[in-house]
Formats: sequence, structure tokens, C-alpha cells
Amino acid sequence: MPVADSPSSASTTDRPKLAARAPGSPAGDKRANGSGSVRLRGKTWTARLSLGEAGRSTFSLPTCRTEQEANARLEVLADLAGRLLAAGQIVLGLPLLERAAAREGSALRDVRLAIEQLCRGEARARASGETTFAEFADLVVSGRLAEQYPLHVKALRHPEQYRHKLNHVLGVLGPVPLSRLTLDHADRAISMLPGHLEDSSRQGVAKVIHRILALATYPARIIASNPLPRGWIPKAEDNKAKGSLYPDEDRRLMAAVNIPLSYRIYYGFLIREGMRADEAGRLEPSDLDLERGAVVLDENKTDDPRAWALSPDVVRALRIYFAICPPKERVFIGPSGPLPGRSGAHNFRNHLRRAGIDRPELFETTQSRLNIRLHDTRATFITIKLANGRTETWISDRTGHKSSRQIHHYKRAARKVAELGLGDFAPLDEAIPELNGRGGRLGGSDPMSAGPEAGSPSPSNDASLVRALHHRAPGAVDDHAGQPAAGAPVAAGGPLGPRWVTPASDPATNQTEHIEIIGISSASAASSQKSWRGF
Repeated sequence: MPVADSPSSASTTDRPKLAARAPGSPAGDKRANGSGSVRLRGKTWTARLSLGEAGRSTFSLPTCRTEQEANARLEVLADLAGRLLAAGQIVLGLPLLERAAAREGSALRDVRLAIEQLCRGEARARASGETTFAEFADLVVSGRLAEQYPLHVKALRHPEQYRHKLNHVLGVLGPVPLSRLTLDHADRAISMLPGHLEDSSRQGVAKVIHRILALATYPARIIASNPLPRGWIPKAEDNKAKGSLYPDEDRRLMAAVNIPLSYRIYYGFLIREGMRADEAGRLEPSDLDLERGAVVLDENKTDDPRAWALSPDVVRALRIYFAICPPKERVFIGPSGPLPGRSGAHNFRNHLRRAGIDRPELFETTQSRLNIRLHDTRATFITIKLANGRTETWISDRTGHKSSRQIHHYKRAARKVAELGLGDFAPLDEAIPELNGRGGRLGGSDPMSAGPEAGSPSPSNDASLVRALHHRAPGAVDDHAGQPAAGAPVAAGGPLGPRWVTPASDPATNQTEHIEIIGISSASAASSQKSWRGF
């Protein structure tokens, strides 16, 4: 709302004093502009005013409880209408009169100020009185509202998710002006959601509706208050059991050389660090400091920047992996580009099956259980780390959880893992065969292609395997193309990106080390596989 001077500063000349129709006057008499009457309709008082070229309009008075209060509000409306008529702004000011009829206190004062500005020609009437829900929702989703109010509104990180939820309700709410949108409209929109939607999805749609109306209240100030009461957002039962991997299943997944190496290093990182999948998918080389073993995550779901020390085995694994496949615009790049965040569940389940992991509860969805998703790598991390004695603070530093209650859900599963003595995850640099020279072609095959059973020896009886060294210089075989990666910007064991300032090192320590090519006979390969399965 534009800022205006105090009403007392405005001139009162040429303002006709317009009064309500005197009680007892004939109802059929022609009323002067600005005159009106009150009437009780059901349990709500209404005021009817003659407004010149705007015709006769009826205004609801929801805050009035008696006829005396209704007549007092009618006098206020008649005074405001007289000012608008004198200024020739009655048509543009009609939405403001509707808001004046329904507001009290400071909200009514804001309407008076707006009318004063309109009458003085210092502002034009906003179209806010007739702005529809669909129009304002587009203002929010497009980011234009964030540009208009940068101190109070943040641009949406995933606007397409808002659009998807809004598409369910725009047929009901879209054409309704915000000033006339009521609780009944919102209830009807929620009741007409498709029957197949889960409770959590219905809750998500309701949250978006509530957020749109909250922004229309402030900072946009299109409506006086949010018509949705506290507690309107429906509750969603979140007590379905979620899948998580056991440490031995993680080892089988990491050892499955028929799955692309890029995917396994990605899964292994998620399982051992607890990062959200979409956060890891957006991770850039400059976010990592592999010389010191740290990660900084400035942009995330909760807008709460966090940093922590990576597990030493993860640091070693990433050093070797970057020597094999130097990082590009993202840390984790798959055969077809950056690895997926939220959309990777299908591939994840297929890769688990390909690794020979077939525990039924991981792949079934019932009324009490969800099949495993890529997001459940976080559940795996929390469960196993709790079972191995890590504190909630240590865990939340990595996961970004805001409360102990969110982590508490995993404690029962963690107690089971501890009682069974299932242990912790294998070191990532040892769990992935390509990173410790135990075998397999680099990079695996296409993500969905068939391959040998997980853990089986290479078809060649005398396979030549690359033992990637911790401090190997760039220029190694690319993960997918099998060609030298030209222009690789990062040396293994060195800092990644401009974020990290590193003191100059002794050139003698940066000498390129030779790649050790080792030949393994069929007997030694079988022995190696046997010892690995028993790890």
C-alpha cells in the first residue's frame, strides 16, 4: 500500500457532507449520492449506498453486531464515498470501500489513508481489490513478488513444484478475487482434490494455498487478513515405515561393478554423509576441500548454511574418483549428465536389484510401508550412525534436521541394528573395487543396461585392473568415455575451486606418480572376491 500523509493533513474543502437516510423516510424516495441505509440479512448487517456512476452497492458489515454499530459504520462509508465522489474516483475506489466495510482498527486506518491518497491524485487505486487468486499466485511463482519485496519474500527454489500443486485447485480458486475469497472456497478446493492423492500431498496443496494468501496479506496488503484460520492445513499421518539399507547391503551395492561407478560413488556419498539427494546433485567442486576434508553447503532446502568434516574414507574415495574422472560443473555426473536429486528413486531400486539386494520390504508399498526411495539414503545414514553411538548433534550437523523430534523417529530402527550387531559402513574407498584395484571396468555400463551379477569376477581370467592412487594427477581415464579427460582442472588431493585458498606447496610433492598396472590370475581374482565377501 503506498504511504500517505495523515488524513488530517488533507484539505476538507469541497467535500459534501453526506449522511445516511433518516429513519422513517419513505423507502421509495430517490436517494442522493452517498446516502444509504442498513439492513439485517440473516445474522449479518449490510449497508446499501448510492454511489453515482458506480450505481447502488451493498456492503457486508461482518464486524457489526448491533444496528447502532451498523449505522456508525454506514456514516464512515458515506463519508469515504463522498470524498471519492468529489474527487471523481468512485469507480476506482469501490474496492477500497468494500475493504473499509469489513475492517477495524489499524486495518481500517490503512484504507482511509489509501482513499486520501487516491483523492489527492498521489496514487491510483490498486487493482488489488479485484486481483484474482490465479493472478496473484502467478506473481508469487514467477518470482515477481520477490523482486518487488526482496526483504520479505524469497524467490522459490523449485517453482515448478508450486505450479504442480496449484494446478489442482486453480479451477476452483483461480477466478475468485482475493478480496472475496473465503474459507468455504478453500474448503471446496481441498475437497475436490483427486482421490488418489496421499494425505501428505493434500497437505502440500493446502500449504501452498495458505502461503499464497499469507503473502497477499503481507507484504502485498491486498487483503486485510488470511481467511484461513489457524489449524486449517490438514494433518498428514507420517507413520509409514520407510526402507533403509543394512551395512552388508551397502557393501554389496558398492561392490556391484555392473552398476556405473558414478552412481555408486554418489550412493556411497549419500549413505555415509546424510546429505539430501538434491543437495548432493547440486554440489559443485568449489564446495569441497579434499585437502582438509571439509564440505560447505550454503544453498539447501532450509536456507541454513552448514559445513562439516567429511568422513576420512569418503575424502580418500573422492580423491581417487576425481583422479579417474575429474570433476566438471557438478561433483556427481552420471552417464547422461548431472545425477538426479528427487527423481532418482526408480534407478536406485533397479540398481539395488542389480546388486542382488532383494529384501522384500525395500520394494513394496502398502498402507503401512513405503518402498525405498533415493531420499531414504538419509534414513540409512541416521539409523546406522545412531546404532553406532553418534550423537544427534553430530547427525544434525550433516542432515540439517532442525529438531530432535525429527531424528527420534529413527531410534527404534537404530536399536534393532545395534542389538543385531550389524556394524557400520565399510570404508568407501575400500568398498568400491575400482578405487582399491580389486577389479571391474571403470564407470560401469549404461545405467539401465544388463550386466553380470554383482560381485562376480571379471569375465577375463587375466584382467588388467587399474590401481588408482590417492595423489594421482589429472588426465586419467574418463568415467564414461574411456578417454583422457582434457583440461582437467583439479589434481587429486588438492583444493577444488576458488572457494578454498591453499598455501603454495613444494613442487617435489606434486610429481605425477605412475599408475600401477597389475595382472591378476583367475585364482587370485577368486581369492580376492572371496575375501571381499567376508569383509
